Amino acid sequence: MNSNRRWIGMAFLVFGVVLWVVVTKFLGTMMLWTGIEEYDFQLLGDQFKLTTLIGFATALSLGVWAYRHPMLSTLSEEVVVELKKVTWPTRAETRAATIVVIITVFILSFFLGMFDLAWSKILSFIYPTIQSG
Repeated sequence: MNSNRRWIGMAFLVFGVVLWVVVTKFLGTMMLWTGIEEYDFQLLGDQFKLTTLIGFATALSLGVWAYRHPMLSTLSEEVVVELKKVTWPTRAETRAATIVVIITVFILSFFLGMFDLAWSKILSFIYPTIQSG
């Protein structure tokens, strides 16, 4: 279970960093829209402003809360255990499936193109364009 906690900790760290960026950008945008961007003081240079600090504090507190929450901790453990049971396809299976997908996309795009061409001819026959002259 110790290796599971490492993966769970990494996942919550990534969650915290993404949340930090999202909250920082959201607060910056809200300050810009409301016209109060002059209150976004520079704390440690041009890149670390008040919104960055608030975003970091929010992400840190929510990340720690989520990591310590018993229900989320149990769910995270169960997800890691289930993901370890997953059997991933081999390189040959992945290549074969990719080729099938590419061929299917080409065939369907051909039929869709033919349908679009036929439909445009039908509509141009029904609704002829008026030439301005």
